[in-house]
Amino acid sequence: MYKKHETHEGPPCRVTVVTVCLNAESTLETALRSVLDQSRAGVDVEYIVIDGGSTDGTLRIIEKYADRLAHIISEPDRGIYDAFNKGIRLATGDVIGLLNADDLYAPWAFRTVAELARRPDCGVFYGKQVILDREFRRWTVYSLGDFRQLPEHMNVAHPTVFVRKGVYERHGLFDVGYGIAGDWDLMLRLYRGGERFCPVDKVLAAFDNAGVSSIPSRRLLRENRKVYFRHMDFLPAAWRTAKMELRYCGRKILDVSRAYRLYGRWRDKKLLQVEASGTYDSVGDIWESLARDADAVQ
Repeated sequence: MYKKHETHEGPPCRVTVVTVCLNAESTLETALRSVLDQSRAGVDVEYIVIDGGSTDGTLRIIEKYADRLAHIISEPDRGIYDAFNKGIRLATGDVIGLLNADDLYAPWAFRTVAELARRPDCGVFYGKQVILDREFRRWTVYSLGDFRQLPEHMNVAHPTVFVRKGVYERHGLFDVGYGIAGDWDLMLRLYRGGERFCPVDKVLAAFDNAGVSSIPSRRLLRENRKVYFRHMDFLPAAWRTAKMELRYCGRKILDVSRAYRLYGRWRDKKLLQVEASGTYDSVGDIWESLARDADAVQ
């Protein structure tokens, strides 16, 4: 087991980021750089990396940046939410962001969050995200999710979420009984617990749509059902579960008929309010495109 701990004093407004990883040598360095490069914006960043005991080249990449990381832990865990909880417990920042090893932050993300953190009445901050389709080298930005719809579904882009340290202290951490839907469960607990959500109409992160929580599966359905029945009365939970099952069956039919991508294009245009999209060779191309288009960035 490898552990490194280091602390230092910082200004009152500090952003802590926790990245969790397991055998992520193909994507981790890009995620790390998306965090560490933000220090150029003058934001005090505390960066914590939690590795689940990787056996590929992941640890070599982490060691490459070890002098810029506040904490490194590499040991087996009970899943992604256990790993996030380890990082949150170590965090000393005023606000905490959570980043998977295959996602990354926009270059202006921390500067935006530092500005939002000046509002003491806000406990949870979030923005828009870029969805990456690495297979077809396409990117898409959807409209900002409405946190008031959290009882219906997880429509807050979790890679863009930053939560005040005190909020975790009041409401607790992730429920490690979940393997996929723990972020939705946590956001619902904070919402129902009276924490104020403060959305910002800016792209804050990029999300790889190949992640396990973005692919419909029986496991995801079981965990979503658990969230519904945990946070709702029986009849509303049963109704929403039935609708979810019907959508899942419809998706399976579309997959078998190979019509899902056609449906996806229609859904994007008619239902999900695509704000910007395009193709890319590197992620830097996306940030440059968004920076040129003020409407997509803010």
